[in-house]
Amino acid sequence: MMIKKSIALILLFTICLNAKAQNTFSADSAHQMLLNLKKVNNENVRFKMLVRLGHYYLYKPGEIKSDLDSADFFLDQAKELGAKIKPSKIQNRVLLFQAEVLFERGDMPKARMAYLDVIDKYMRAGEKEAAAQVWFIIAIRLMYSSDSTGMQGLHSFENALSLYRALHNKEKEAEVIKTMGDRFLRQGKLDEAENELLKALSIYKSIGYKKLHYTYDLLAAINNMRGDFNKSIYYSLEMLKSMQATGDTLRAYYWYMRLASVYNNINDYEKSKYWYNRALINGAKTPELFFPINTSIISVMIKEGKKKEALEFLLRLIKKRPPVSDADKLAIAGSLAICFDSLGKDEFAEKYYQQAVIIAKGTLSKYNELMADKQIGDFYISRGRYGPAGIYLHKALAIRQGFPEVELLRNTYLELFKTDSATGNYFSAIKNQQRYQSLTDSIFTVAKAKQITQLQLQFEKDQEVQQLEDKGKLQQAELQHAGTVKNVTIGGIVLLLVIAGLLYRQNRLRKKSNDLLEHLLSEKEWLLKEVHHRVKNNLHTVICLLESQAAYLENDALKAIEISKHRIYAMSLIHQKLYQSEDIKMIDMDLYITEFVQYLADSFGPPANIRIRSVIEPLKLGVSQAIPLGLILNEAVTNSFKYAFPEKKAGQIFISLKQTGSLMELVIADDGIGIQHHPDENEPHTLGIGLMKGLTGDIKGNITFDNGIGTTITVIFAVDSLDNNEITGINSKRPLPAYEN
Repeated sequence: MMIKKSIALILLFTICLNAKAQNTFSADSAHQMLLNLKKVNNENVRFKMLVRLGHYYLYKPGEIKSDLDSADFFLDQAKELGAKIKPSKIQNRVLLFQAEVLFERGDMPKARMAYLDVIDKYMRAGEKEAAAQVWFIIAIRLMYSSDSTGMQGLHSFENALSLYRALHNKEKEAEVIKTMGDRFLRQGKLDEAENELLKALSIYKSIGYKKLHYTYDLLAAINNMRGDFNKSIYYSLEMLKSMQATGDTLRAYYWYMRLASVYNNINDYEKSKYWYNRALINGAKTPELFFPINTSIISVMIKEGKKKEALEFLLRLIKKRPPVSDADKLAIAGSLAICFDSLGKDEFAEKYYQQAVIIAKGTLSKYNELMADKQIGDFYISRGRYGPAGIYLHKALAIRQGFPEVELLRNTYLELFKTDSATGNYFSAIKNQQRYQSLTDSIFTVAKAKQITQLQLQFEKDQEVQQLEDKGKLQQAELQHAGTVKNVTIGGIVLLLVIAGLLYRQNRLRKKSNDLLEHLLSEKEWLLKEVHHRVKNNLHTVICLLESQAAYLENDALKAIEISKHRIYAMSLIHQKLYQSEDIKMIDMDLYITEFVQYLADSFGPPANIRIRSVIEPLKLGVSQAIPLGLILNEAVTNSFKYAFPEKKAGQIFISLKQTGSLMELVIADDGIGIQHHPDENEPHTLGIGLMKGLTGDIKGNITFDNGIGTTITVIFAVDSLDNNEITGINSKRPLPAYEN
């Protein structure tokens, strides 16, 4: 249906009908024209009415054979009548419409000959604009068609572009280039797509063309697929500005949905819901949008933790408007599956995941089939059913060609790594882990390289502006002192020139020195970040191997693996925060502790009977103190989860970090049953308590254990003098976070 709409828009020619009739031509209009056709005797008027009816049935929405038969009937009559009357431009359009009918029927060899015949007639008549338009129509046909047998090798985009350039039609030249970018995007060639779209954007701007939102939308889609959400938001907002400036709001719902999707990807749920609701309001007259937009809102609600509310909302929607089309049924089945999955109702979740797979394999697109297979595969992995998970994930991987979402592919390789590890297929597991890691490294490296390039370009631009400003000031000074210069002696002129040369040389040397220092500093920071990134990746690989090994261990061995995994993750997260931060020497402890405690909570369930509360001041520490502190936190919180609340006793774990003068205090407390043997007695210590004492000694601190009401562990230490100047205390601009789970 989309291709019919695109071609129909290109071919809305003026066929001697008034503008109002063209804009409102509908089924009723077609029926009335049929009645009038019987009464018309004028051959010219009758000819144009036949062409208009043929055009209507050819591009009528839907894929109904009888519509093509009707189009053929009226176009054949128009062709026969056109042979009797004076030749006109419309006669060639009749031939073009007949070529379109052949393409719609799938008769590609005949369609090819018919298209080329029309182009030849237009070129012989000197109508290069019309010939270029036919080439463009063929290009769009091939871009959207999955089977173009007999149509290959026409180079339709190139021929259309060549003719429009010869005609100096910049607007149509830019439209063809933009569509070429869209084609590359559909093929997954994101770099080529971006290059073509930026070319088109440049041409549009050079001629003052205003409707740039279509081009901005495609650029936003490219960066969304790359995971560059900042650029995606930038282009999305530019898209909205262009749409509002031109008043072209007919398809505003589509652009609102694009922006909502980007905000959803960066976990800004409030803005995501806002734009989805805007799309729902704008698209109220388009029934097929009702379920896709509402189910997107439901997925956001689930991410927010509103699982029951999401299911209740979905059931009300189904009752209010039962789904009719396959697209609506797929959206409902997928959304029900996700709701029941999030609520832990596996039987219902599996039922609706399987229902979505069946619907997607029917009349819908390959992309829907891919997503249905991926979602049910993820579900089976989360439930430890690795056999069926592997089947569906391999199906998804087999049909992912042409869908360039890097994050989707990366996640699929990670899930296959888990599946193969659990089923003992270690060779395949290693290959999938390597592919996953390669894509992860690629995303990181590309993003950072582009960021550096952008900064370098901005720096060079600033330098050029500064040089122009300096030149302007110099010229102004010369004009102001023109009278004085005339009276200066020859010796004075020579002296000034010598001084100017020395100053210029000194300035050049200073600039080269500054540039070299900036380059060396930038390179040093880049290498340090890369080191932290590689260390984090290596630790992550160790965690993955421990996880795969854990699937085959029990009791004490399994517990040892889990404890080791938590300790490694505590160190891995430090390195991750370092390479993601602009400050490669210091760790934001409030962000680190919050994320790490959430990880521990998730790894234990999280237990519904245990509440976590933390008050962490916005402080920064160096690596030498942050890692021991993270390991102490791991041991203390892990002990609280495992031993403080036996028999699912309700309780609370409290964590705080604050600074008083040059001392810092970390407190981890719970109101559980307490430590059975006081650690300061001469009885043997546990490994965890011994480790905490040793780590406290590493940071030259003091650790105390209070076994009154529950257990309270207090660590007091002085800030490392090497990092003292980097500490961010309570006066930080960032507000004090209070995290609860």
